Amino acid sequence: MRTTARSRRVPATASLRFIVVVALTGFLWGAAVKVALAEHYHVACVGHGFVHGDSTGDGSFFARVETGCGSTLRQCDLYTNGSFVGGMSVGGTSTTCNAWSRSFGNYSECASTAHDYASGVFSNHVHKAHNWCG
Repeated sequence: MRTTARSRRVPATASLRFIVVVALTGFLWGAAVKVALAEHYHVACVGHGFVHGDSTGDGSFFARVETGCGSTLRQCDLYTNGSFVGGMSVGGTSTTCNAWSRSFGNYSECASTAHDYASGVFSNHVHKAHNWCG
């Protein structure tokens, strides 16, 4: 009885498709992360993000989530150098979540981030100061 080894070759088009899908997925993920972190303030049905005070160097800044779009719970937290410094949650439909840095101490604006959430509107995500140095 004679046996021969057969090799199964994967067509080149299948390999090429796989590489293209993996590359596109990576680029799309990178773009999504960059958009979430690049903007210091934007509107996703409600305005939210990192808001500076009178100037970008005075140590006065906010994590803010405005009202609207049916959100009944809003969370806004501040972090400096990656560590939580303070925040607040507000319920109802008429109160803006506005966590002020000076309520928690004296912190560097450029090394700080706002972590915002609005129930039923968007999940918790991070906004950096537009003069980010961290």
